[in-house]
Amino acid sequence: MKKKKQSGLLIAWIILLAVDCAFRGLGWLAHNLTGLRFIANYLLSAIALLGLIYLLAFIRKKAVFWILYSLLIVLPMLLQGNYFIVYKNFISPADFAIFTESPKMVLGVGAANLNWFFLLAGTFLILVAGFALQKYKPRKKWIMLPAGAIFIGISIFLTLHWYSVDFFQHSTIAFYDNLTQEVLSGEEHSLVTHRLKLLPVRKPENPPNLVFVVGESQVLSHMSLYGYPRPTTPLLDSLYKAHRIIPFQKAVSIGNRTRLSVPYMLSGLQGPDPKGAFFEYPSIFDYAKAAGYHTLFLSAQDLHWGKLNNLFNDGSVDVLEDGNFFSSHVDVLKGVDDLAMLPHIFHFLKKYGSPFLLVVQMDGSHYPYNEHSPDSLKRFLPERKPNGVNAFDNTLVVTDIYLTRLYSFLTKYFPHTLMFFTPDHGQNFGGLNGHFNDNFTQDVFHNALIAFPPAGDTSALNLMMKKEKRLVSQSDIFATMLTLMKIRPQYAVDGLSLLDTNKRQRVVTCSEYMPTFHNNPSAVVVDSAMQTQLIDFSRMSVTDSRTGRVYPYRELPLSIRKVINYRLHRKNAVKVLSKPDR
Repeated sequence: MKKKKQSGLLIAWIILLAVDCAFRGLGWLAHNLTGLRFIANYLLSAIALLGLIYLLAFIRKKAVFWILYSLLIVLPMLLQGNYFIVYKNFISPADFAIFTESPKMVLGVGAANLNWFFLLAGTFLILVAGFALQKYKPRKKWIMLPAGAIFIGISIFLTLHWYSVDFFQHSTIAFYDNLTQEVLSGEEHSLVTHRLKLLPVRKPENPPNLVFVVGESQVLSHMSLYGYPRPTTPLLDSLYKAHRIIPFQKAVSIGNRTRLSVPYMLSGLQGPDPKGAFFEYPSIFDYAKAAGYHTLFLSAQDLHWGKLNNLFNDGSVDVLEDGNFFSSHVDVLKGVDDLAMLPHIFHFLKKYGSPFLLVVQMDGSHYPYNEHSPDSLKRFLPERKPNGVNAFDNTLVVTDIYLTRLYSFLTKYFPHTLMFFTPDHGQNFGGLNGHFNDNFTQDVFHNALIAFPPAGDTSALNLMMKKEKRLVSQSDIFATMLTLMKIRPQYAVDGLSLLDTNKRQRVVTCSEYMPTFHNNPSAVVVDSAMQTQLIDFSRMSVTDSRTGRVYPYRELPLSIRKVINYRLHRKNAVKVLSKPDR
């Protein structure tokens, strides 16, 4: 019996490691288990965990022991485990900030994605480990000092060193390392813009109307327009065959979340932007207003989430309405039905007339997918899961109808209009990439970008077709609209006009390191083969998606580092035009 008690530390340690490995799944483990980076990170974090539970074993008061054990072991392992099962990732520093911002929303989403088997089985096994540890009695108190030094030293190393990565570590150590990063970052930006005023611009003669449709979570690889075998976008397919639209093949999202991509694409910028230069840059609404346009921003979603409604409510938008204006049944996960929004859009356009700039944000393909298409339009059945592939593909049927109806309306009533469509980001569908959009996989950052030139405008069609297979960014839509309005940008933008046929070398990024989303210090640089270099700015490390090689940031090619460093240190809007555009 005494031997069993004295082996309690080892038993508890093994159980905690086994539970941690179990929720990762055999497929994920088989893919990563032989990698040197995984072995190094996991071994170090396992040693740190041993030091932590050894310290807990010195607490002899049961109540105090179980309180600390619950906070330091049970809670982080259950949270990390359930999160990993869904996203194949761990909770990031930014996720802690989101929780403090909106606990109710985070808890609601978490409850909707609970894995009850893991929750019950994991809780049981972790508690068994706790009982074994509580029975263990350390023999020598002086070992507390080296145990504490090991735990603290390894934790600091894993938090700061360029070679470390959190989801290769034990879940408990990764949880508190990322919490530490969030506390240490100490960066908060008030989501209030102080955009610089534009100099007068020449109002163009016979200006084109401009429509920018911002989608929600539509995935390029599931659109038949881009080669998906299921007919998810048959109407768009027909427009493409008739040479009416240009679907760009290599478009990259600015960010992997709405609060990153939407505000930045409307300002023509890409990340990283940790210092918040974005808050000074004029938006597309500012330029259009200066050029004599009516400006409208209509969203099917709740723009109060993330305070997106504040970012453009500065007098530059004539009509700014979100889903709450059109329906009383709108929340973060479900906005106004897209097809129900169209009559409202048509009404506002007819009311204001030409020339207009309309930005419209769709309800789109947000999870739960099954709620984003009406029963009458569901073609791919059965929808056995709310977030299954059939349910998602049915949302694309709605997008297909929505875009073609809007384009047909514009062609009939406002023929001198150029329309663009791109989603804020894509989604993952399980496997090694997990579900939804909490990482930088191709289905998340490689998005549709479609241009709808006016019927009969072969000039714009032909110019943009030359870029159909080139690497482009969502920020290019901003630059293109300035070109169409015949306005030179007065402040530097990161996008290039899709009407510009020069073959320029460029750095295209998808980032989380922007203050509209808590400055999570990560980004990917995407090349023309759609391969990525993942940059972890907290540790200044780079991971090559093609080879898996990890190396310090300083070894990134100089041409890329110059652009990234420029954006990292950009505090204010960079002026490029000192005279009025006359």
